[in-house]
Amino acid sequence: MNLRNFCSWLVPLALVALGGCASLELAPSPRQPSNREAILILPGLDWKFAKARSIMKGSDSDDIKSFATTADSAGFDVFLADYKRRKSVDAGVEALHQFVEQHNIASYDRVHVFAYILGGYTFNRYLTHYPMENLASAVYDRSPLQELAPGLATEGWFSVLTWIAMGPVVADLAATPYTPIPRSNDYRIGLIIENRATRFIRKRRKRALAVRPLTFEPDSLGQPFHAAIHVRFNHVEMYSNFDVIGPELIHFFAHGDFSPEALRQPLGIDPFTKN
Repeated sequence: MNLRNFCSWLVPLALVALGGCASLELAPSPRQPSNREAILILPGLDWKFAKARSIMKGSDSDDIKSFATTADSAGFDVFLADYKRRKSVDAGVEALHQFVEQHNIASYDRVHVFAYILGGYTFNRYLTHYPMENLASAVYDRSPLQELAPGLATEGWFSVLTWIAMGPVVADLAATPYTPIPRSNDYRIGLIIENRATRFIRKRRKRALAVRPLTFEPDSLGQPFHAAIHVRFNHVEMYSNFDVIGPELIHFFAHGDFSPEALRQPLGIDPFTKN
């Protein structure tokens, strides 16, 4: 790795490790009238990293805050869960339980979850310990490529940077099997499938393709679902394109399905191209 590429990873990782950006503060004000439905967003490992790179490029945005404003107009309170813990996935499960209790999520008539990759692993394990009686729907951000990232990030010299920035939770996630929640008449399950690779995965294309055959078919992801759509985004871009993702989430949470315009088939593109 040359010096330029090394610095392009080191600087945002250092910002994440030092906690210099992207605190989790999004929650409805207690002074405002509460909606009767809530959206619980569970960001993943890449959230602070994506924000750090955005800040470096001078293009930091408040996409999730804008989404919260739109969702409020549609009748949803939005919570950005502070649940991730450096120690392990299970430590995050307990932190999520504390968050749900602290914000009285059980008081809502209906709760909808949007989970990034670590969020999905955490939420599914959470439900095995703490059933959510008011769960109405769950949408998972899934990626057959990015879900290889924890394993690849804990190989070789890069594992040192990974540990410094994020702690042992990355290695723990790599060793944690995905535990799906079942289909149910009590709630709806949706998948949003990324069809492009992040820069991290592009740099490790050969290794990624050697792990398992690449397919974007939703049935291969090990999570029963009611509806699945495909997007032309990589994992980092899933944090900064709520103008596209947001309307689909609100449509799913309101109607139990994505919009008729959403793409239901894999895009058939080379996922390793930049655009």
